[in-house]
Amino acid sequence: MEPEQRSAPPARELARELESNLVPGLRNRLIAELAARDIPPSQYTLYLAKITGRAPQTVKRWLKPNLPGLPDLASLALLGMQLNLDPNWLLGLQRHRANFSYARLPQHLLDTLYPDGKVPADWIGALLSHIDAHTSLKVGIMRGQEMAPLIRDGEPFFFDDTQTQISCNGVYLLGQNGQTMVRQVERRIGEGLLLRCANKDYADTLLKDADEAAAPLIVHGRLLLVFHVTPL
Repeated sequence: MEPEQRSAPPARELARELESNLVPGLRNRLIAELAARDIPPSQYTLYLAKITGRAPQTVKRWLKPNLPGLPDLASLALLGMQLNLDPNWLLGLQRHRANFSYARLPQHLLDTLYPDGKVPADWIGALLSHIDAHTSLKVGIMRGQEMAPLIRDGEPFFFDDTQTQISCNGVYLLGQNGQTMVRQVERRIGEGLLLRCANKDYADTLLKDADEAAAPLIVHGRLLLVFHVTPL
């Protein structure tokens, strides 16, 4: 009998691999941020020591070209606040660079950072408040202009993948003949399903029962949320 093959590395091996990627990644991102601020390389250690309150010997270990060290949790938090960087990005735990979310800090830290009370607007928190209510949903990216301006090309949408039947009229993520599409679906009694595009340049499709039997319509889920970014 052949031994069972692991689908993933053992936990200890995986942890070592993750750590080996985290450490140089943090050093490289930290150096890039300092360079973007026009700080000379000879001043990196003193600058970081100043903004974190750590000894230069401690900071120097974070920047070593070979086997650099990781900041402790308090130092990482200070780096994020002082450099206006999300610590998760600095660690390499998220793909996109993001600013530090000052407005979401506890009040006692806000009072220290902003004694005048002028706290930056928490626009990320405003977005996350909508997302937090839909954490169980799946995320997709719109491809094509068929649903514009309701959902434009490249915009993210959230859908409920537990709704795999057309239980009511709405916007659905569908599949048919190997293609995936987003459509407004309206059930017409005695006729079938009307698949509509929000973009008037695209024709509607009436899918009769016989048509659906020949080319089954797969319902991947119902859309419940979409994000728009509109330049003014």
